[in-house]
Amino acid sequence: IIYISHSIDSEIRKKFSNTFIYIFTKYLEGLMFKYADIATSVSKYEKNKIKNIYNVNTVLYPNAINVSYKIKKKKIKEDYIFYSGSYLYKPNKNAIDYLNNKIMPSLLKKYPKLKLVLTGGGFKKKYPWIINKNIVPKNDLYNLIYHSKCICVPLNFGSGTRIKIIEALSIGAIVISSIKGIEGIEINKKNPPFVLKNNGKFINTIDYVVKNNKIIKRNSIKSKNYYLKKYSMKKITNNFLK
Repeated sequence: IIYISHSIDSEIRKKFSNTFIYIFTKYLEGLMFKYADIATSVSKYEKNKIKNIYNVNTVLYPNAINVSYKIKKKKIKEDYIFYSGSYLYKPNKNAIDYLNNKIMPSLLKKYPKLKLVLTGGGFKKKYPWIINKNIVPKNDLYNLIYHSKCICVPLNFGSGTRIKIIEALSIGAIVISSIKGIEGIEINKKNPPFVLKNNGKFINTIDYVVKNNKIIKRNSIKSKNYYLKKYSMKKITNNFLK
């Protein structure tokens, strides 16, 4: 039995569910880690947390990607920042609400035509700056990410690693993220990606990225091969099998 641990479920339940669900989840998750012949974790950070919580040594099996994106024509004429994630998942809801209530109103004073593009579904509200694409095919998602001014990830809770951020880095997109949003991902060098200690720095950082987009984008593109190799599905799976 191999237990592929994508994240620590009890940590998510502890944050967003009631006490009974949290305790029950932790009990069941503990059984999985205890009785599986091999249990995996997606990052060194998660590996250490699982050891502390369940006293189990997991095998490192990072989230992997298999990206073969070719740059295509931009499909949205406006300049935009981007966020992807289902609004029905509480951490995504909090991040999207923060983008709409705090970040976009401030940015629009300086960039009145700037848009916020959302994918992932579940969002029903109407704002004049929102372009809601709901759930889109993978190639369309990559196109939206690549042509954005930046992918903006103001998450205040993290568990596991976020595939979409790894994919964004691997196609040369600019990522601006909280520490929690990019947690567990081994980055090549910062700025880009921009890793912020608190959400209060998002507005100034996005402003800087929009102003200097071409230069920063070139640096992102230069770094993409690191992430393509680091998180290659073939490489990671072969290492795991060995």
